[in-house]
Amino acid sequence: MESLLISKLVLPFISTMGAALTIMYINSVNRRVKESKQKIYAATYILDSSMRMLSSEFIVLINTIKPHIEASYRIIKGNKELLDIMLLTDEFDILTEAGPDFSHIPNEFSLQLGYDNLELVQVYDTLLYLFRSDSARSSLNHFVKENIKSMDGFLQKEESDRIDILNTYIDYLDRLEHEAKRLIFMIAYNVLPRLENYISSNKFIFYSTGHAKKTIQMTKDILRDNAAYVPKHDFMETVRNGGIQSELKKP
Repeated sequence: MESLLISKLVLPFISTMGAALTIMYINSVNRRVKESKQKIYAATYILDSSMRMLSSEFIVLINTIKPHIEASYRIIKGNKELLDIMLLTDEFDILTEAGPDFSHIPNEFSLQLGYDNLELVQVYDTLLYLFRSDSARSSLNHFVKENIKSMDGFLQKEESDRIDILNTYIDYLDRLEHEAKRLIFMIAYNVLPRLENYISSNKFIFYSTGHAKKTIQMTKDILRDNAAYVPKHDFMETVRNGGIQSELKKP
């Protein structure tokens, strides 16, 4: 009688516990799958954004900044025809539009990626900061508006004043060129390698990462096609040790 009573109590308890543990396990697996997919999405979004930033910076650097630097130097050397063309076509007024926004990763996805690899989130935040940096572009546009926007006003200035203005214009372009190179360096040597290692890790072996890997290859293709404009590995070290830093290190 006692054993029968125990069996009536124990068996349902065991069955209930077994069902509860099964549900907990299934929920755990589903949560892990969901979190892994969120991490892949976040990493893929960063890859895609980085590729678009990289392509944009190369286009601006190669087709806008460098040609305007070269044209300005030629004008300073006496190329009046080129000066007239640039003034007539308003060619000095460049980069008037801000770049697109690449900060649309859902917070939950970003948090999951951060829990897994905080450095990736920090690197991307730094990349966004560099891409959004607007002071050089705004300063250039303001300078052009004040000094070169009016063709008559510019041509009426003394030659020495025009040369000073053009040299200052080149200084602004040099700053923009440096910022473009810094962003390209960041993607080529920090963002891309970290994301490639992350997305290729064994933790995602059972998940679809095809789009991410395709984007990685596309980014590498962009870097290869524009290799002549990719900063060297020691770019940031050279920048850190240049200018006043190199002078201060002298005995």
